[in-house]
Amino acid sequence: MAGYMGLFQRFKSRFRITTNGSQCISCGNCSTYCEQGIDVRAYAQKGENIVRSSCVGCGVCSDVCPRGVLKLENGPEEGRFDSNPLIISKDGVKLNM
Repeated sequence: MAGYMGLFQRFKSRFRITTNGSQCISCGNCSTYCEQGIDVRAYAQKGENIVRSSCVGCGVCSDVCPRGVLKLENGPEEGRFDSNPLIISKDGVKLNM
């Protein structure tokens, strides 16, 4: 079940943690409070959005960030990928490669 939820979060979930790395002061609060054990600070320093399948999009990291570098966003699925990599049907889940 965890594997399925990880794939769903990565490809289909609307919730994303986005970063603005230019403002990160490397305090480490985000990584300390992440309940999934993700090194969020490394993503924030690089200015990369968190797209790990283990991220459940809870938003704790964005709440504890003193500079507001991390944001929990609820955006559309369109435009995230060039093509739809995950196909969910009544027959199961398949990766479209």
